[in-house]
Amino acid sequence: MQQPGAYALSDRQVDVETPEHVSVGYELADLGSRFTAMLIDGLVLALIFIGLLALVVSGAALGLGAIIPGDMVVALFILVWFLASAGYYVFYEGFRDGQTPGKKAMRIRVVQDGGFPVSFRAAAVRNLLRAVDMQPAPSWGFAALTMMLHPRTKRLGDLAAGTVVVRDRTGQPIPEERVADPGAASLGAPRLADPEFAALSMYVQRRAGLEYAVRTQVAGTLMQRLVGRFQGDPRRGQMPADAFLGAIYEEEAARRRASGAGGRAGSPQATALFRRQKPSWDEYDRMLAEARRSGLPAMGERRVSRFAALYREVASDLARARTYGGSPELLFTLERAVGAGHNLLYSAPTSGFGGFRRWVAGGFPALVRLRWRPILAASILLYLPAILTFAAVRQNPAYGRQVVGAGMMQRAEEAEERQAHGKGYVDSEQAGEGMAAFLMTNNVRVTFLAFAGGILAGFGTALVLVYNGVILGAVVGVFANYGANLQLWSFILPHGAIELTAICIAGGGGLWFGSALLLPGRITRREALVVRGREAVSLIGGTAMMLVVAGMIEGFISPSDLPREVKLTLAALFALLLVAYLALAGRDEPARKAAAAAALR
Repeated sequence: MQQPGAYALSDRQVDVETPEHVSVGYELADLGSRFTAMLIDGLVLALIFIGLLALVVSGAALGLGAIIPGDMVVALFILVWFLASAGYYVFYEGFRDGQTPGKKAMRIRVVQDGGFPVSFRAAAVRNLLRAVDMQPAPSWGFAALTMMLHPRTKRLGDLAAGTVVVRDRTGQPIPEERVADPGAASLGAPRLADPEFAALSMYVQRRAGLEYAVRTQVAGTLMQRLVGRFQGDPRRGQMPADAFLGAIYEEEAARRRASGAGGRAGSPQATALFRRQKPSWDEYDRMLAEARRSGLPAMGERRVSRFAALYREVASDLARARTYGGSPELLFTLERAVGAGHNLLYSAPTSGFGGFRRWVAGGFPALVRLRWRPILAASILLYLPAILTFAAVRQNPAYGRQVVGAGMMQRAEEAEERQAHGKGYVDSEQAGEGMAAFLMTNNVRVTFLAFAGGILAGFGTALVLVYNGVILGAVVGVFANYGANLQLWSFILPHGAIELTAICIAGGGGLWFGSALLLPGRITRREALVVRGREAVSLIGGTAMMLVVAGMIEGFISPSDLPREVKLTLAALFALLLVAYLALAGRDEPARKAAAAAALR
């Protein structure tokens, strides 16, 4: 027997058995529709960028610069565009039932492997891996290759998130709902069983070719079989058997047309099921919309209990509709309804901002301590190359010129003169909202890349960490060669403790994610990839929070005209606060449990 949540393939079909033992079928989306959807979404993002740029230009033309400082405008532009570009797919797939505008136009959507609506965490995982899937940029060649080779047309993001892209039939008319003969609806439901109606239909269609004696004999036999269905019908004694059978055939055919049978509709049983259960399904749909809009806790115990009862009823109706041979549209509509309800009733409870606050206060640092081994490995991959490169540049200054750019070399060469004039690593005029926004978004992208590299068995993450370590060591070595260590460190240290720690944590998340392919443990590599990917996303979310703080410090404090002693004192204070936060916060039992269960949410 197939286990709940498992799936089987039949050509382009994915059949899923839910925990309620109800089979759900999906048709896989093809490569053409997926890439067309990607192009449409790319066009939408391009229009967003052009719109933001037009707002900035028009604001400058209208003289709004006198009201809003230019640095603030730049910062807002950078932040809004970053949120739009980085969060576009996650927002639509996580909060719009797996459909971006492009996917909606192509009638495809993302669902979980179990057939249920995609979760926000899974949407985040699959879209963070776009950095790898789109390589060689921007051809998306890697994604195309994996989708062609994978039996479920999955790219790397789908593998890591446990998702699949399917065709969407939602919104198409349900044939069982159509009434071909509205005037006959008042006749009521069909009174004959399918075998009885089939026999009557055959007689009526062939009676013209039968001899009178044979037709009379067959009509009498049919009357004996059907007499129980038409007790009390006054026409029985007033009409010949042949005429009576013809009349009841026309009425029965009208009843069946009125119930929607025929054409692409399913069997009469499925049509009768639709007619009988439609009020309950409508009530379920209304409660489902309410639950998805405001959440189950806001509905109250009584309404949640009613919603759960309706969910079980709809799940049973889905099983009946499949048994009765309902139309594809009817089955898909019920499948989507069951999937959405299951996602709400069986998902881990959330508590909105309160849950986020508890995660920041204790869950994230507890998870960092829980995964200290991959984070330590990431720290070694960052700092060991930095130390070795620093030593090499100090021993042979020519190495520094080969690693760092010309602009950095010029800054190091001018360091002594800048110190003589009381200037720091950068001019204080560069400090402000624009610089903070740029640094913040750039550093967050680095952590996203460190996570995405984990899908390559951790080698991509290791490459990002080693590269950044080499650059860090070379820059420090070059400035040391010019005797400008203090100038560099007074700039780096205020934000560096938080920023570099965040990069190490993000790298640890990427390595933990990638270890699923090398050391999956007692579960399959596919399962380990999904579980560890969701946990790594929690680490990435925490590092993004840290980098926002680091970006603010780097934009306002590090380049400021504050005395070096003050900057170094602040750097020590920030470092102590960071150590206390990561080492001491979340020591209570609930926080430890939340960290341990992060991958299961």
